[in-house]
Amino acid sequence: MTTAAEKTAAKALQASLITLGYMPKGSDDGNFGKGSTRALLRFQRHAGRVYRMFAATKTSADVVPALIFRGTATGKPDEATLAEIKRWIDNKWALPLGRFAMKKVGDFTLREDVADAWVALSARIKALGGTVDGPYGDSKRGLGKATKVGASSFSFHIVGRAIDLNQALANPSGRRYWIARDTDSAARDFWRLYCKTVNQDGTQGQAFEKGDVKCQSFQPNTTFDIPKGYYFDLTAEIEKGGLFERIPAHGGWDTNYNKTEWWHFQYAPDKQATFQDECELVGISEADLKKAGYTEAEMDRKPG
Repeated sequence: MTTAAEKTAAKALQASLITLGYMPKGSDDGNFGKGSTRALLRFQRHAGRVYRMFAATKTSADVVPALIFRGTATGKPDEATLAEIKRWIDNKWALPLGRFAMKKVGDFTLREDVADAWVALSARIKALGGTVDGPYGDSKRGLGKATKVGASSFSFHIVGRAIDLNQALANPSGRRYWIARDTDSAARDFWRLYCKTVNQDGTQGQAFEKGDVKCQSFQPNTTFDIPKGYYFDLTAEIEKGGLFERIPAHGGWDTNYNKTEWWHFQYAPDKQATFQDECELVGISEADLKKAGYTEAEMDRKPG
């Protein structure tokens, strides 16, 4: 049985979570149930990050890593959590909804920090005699459940953290990309891209003899020898520094091209624990997610 004092304490905590933007107005009923626990759990996760925003101005108030919350995300109002809530209120911080803006660069849109990193990567690849130029198959994707085979309803595209390379660059006509199957220790199929350099005089890339790499064709599903020429390992260059990563092919890629995902690269640093956490950082609220048909269980699953 909940005592009057416990209910009063619960109402006070709920009121604080409302102030911080983690619960809707009017939900401070003193019944600290599933919704309140989930809200507190989200706050604890978020307090363990550097991202902060001022409630009034919606501007960044990020802290250094040494000042983040060191408690555990349990959904329980322990002493450390209550102290952290007070610190947020005293500093006039709130849920960092929209901490990152979206940025348009040429024909694509990404989260601002991801866009800057991709532009720098593109320039570096060009200097090597290669290309990751568009038009891209996908960068920022609209919110909503996926209907296309191979696409995810929780994709990093939705939050502006992923980009799909120009698939036409792997076509026989005007080909720049040669794709090789690259299976890891867990028997997952990845792809390694080799990019043919602009200069074929030995000043760019590395010399390959015909057959040095077995390349994959998807339509039809077969392999063939890379032609003699100068290439460099485009996948290694994209992943250099740890900012971008490839993803494995989906099962059944050998009969469904959309499941190959050879073109997909995503921003690797600081992946969030849940899809909702990722969405909120780019201004997609819980209400937006629910309107788009996502359940709380879906919002709480890993992104990607």
